[in-house]
Amino acid sequence: MKEEERDFTETDWQRAQTAVFNEYDRFVKQLHVEGVDYTILQARRIVIYQDLIEEWRHNAATLKVDLEDNTQALTIFEDLALKGKSHLLERCAKKMENWPDYIPSPLTIWLELAEDAERE
Repeated sequence: MKEEERDFTETDWQRAQTAVFNEYDRFVKQLHVEGVDYTILQARRIVIYQDLIEEWRHNAATLKVDLEDNTQALTIFEDLALKGKSHLLERCAKKMENWPDYIPSPLTIWLELAEDAERE
């Protein structure tokens, strides 16, 4: 949301949270459809998605406080406005797969992603 600053409500965050959970569910369904070999190849991405989604499990008020200034997390609202569904986990996972030492906590992940987004 570089061009405009918007104050998102708790309801907006609940909607975003649902969209992120739906993205995760779509990914898990894809793993089931593609089978074991594909799932094995996606092992790192599975772990990344699980860590990313952990922060989104908080209630909407906590989620808003934790991520309202996070430029990477706020891209979820662009997804919803343009596509009607989330691609946030996929976008973040692509960035994280390039990190050399990947062991951060869920909130640290979002802080690192925000720093990456600000550098872009």
